[in-house]
Amino acid sequence: MQNPHAQWRIQYARGLTEKLVVLQGVRAVIVAGSVARNYADAYSDLEIPIFWDVLPDDERRLEIAEVLSGRFLFAYDGPSREDQLLMDGVQVDLWHIAVRHEEEIIRAVLHDHRTDLDFLNAMDTIRCCIPLYGEELIREWKRQAEEYPVGLARRIITEHIASFRVDQLKTCARRDDPTGFYDQLRFLQQQVFLVLLALNRCYFPSFKWMYPVLKNMAIKPQAIGERFRRGYAATHDQAAADMQQILIETMRLVEEQFPRIDTDTAHRRMAHRRRATDGPKKG
Repeated sequence: MQNPHAQWRIQYARGLTEKLVVLQGVRAVIVAGSVARNYADAYSDLEIPIFWDVLPDDERRLEIAEVLSGRFLFAYDGPSREDQLLMDGVQVDLWHIAVRHEEEIIRAVLHDHRTDLDFLNAMDTIRCCIPLYGEELIREWKRQAEEYPVGLARRIITEHIASFRVDQLKTCARRDDPTGFYDQLRFLQQQVFLVLLALNRCYFPSFKWMYPVLKNMAIKPQAIGERFRRGYAATHDQAAADMQQILIETMRLVEEQFPRIDTDTAHRRMAHRRRATDGPKKG
């Protein structure tokens, strides 16, 4: 069921699209971001990627802003290829993307197993987007984005379980360094999230929507979202112990789904670091 914050933004985007499609070279227009994923709330902006045969130059982009009666929220930045405009009190982010570039990303992920988060986010955007113009092109991209190669999942998992260690977290707790502690806790939670995305054959939606995505996952440690949240309310020692248990449970899921991936190294690393931070044995 579409939430009302997403619904009116989609209708607003349709009106903007009517003004955009008359421009020469526009191949497709979509709604992306939280609106397309149905996560929008009262604070959400509206993200509208525009796909071009040839990217618009500065003059054309300034003309587009004028046609849409929008004003730039920040100083114009041509190289960014993103124009953040304010229209009728709504922030609208226009992304200018070449069709050839998008198709190169799709090939890089599906065939070369590129794991860059920007590339993986582009794939998730295609999966979730709402086409407003150029439906045939977007439909073909969506068909391709439904694929999730096993080799890609294996590479992502291997990359991120290499960060599964709690010694730095425990060191920050012992040093009474809350800033370092919560920074490391956030980092480990994000590493777990990336591994779980791969286990569930999901592309990267951004960390902003981690909790609703976790809620809908089929393969995950029990109550993972609630346990992540508890880490910021528990004592540092308890949060570190809970994080270590989450890492262990996540590796067990990896072992079930990908028995050929080496998790022994990560297990040994955590066990070794646990002994090191606990100090030498007495006796």
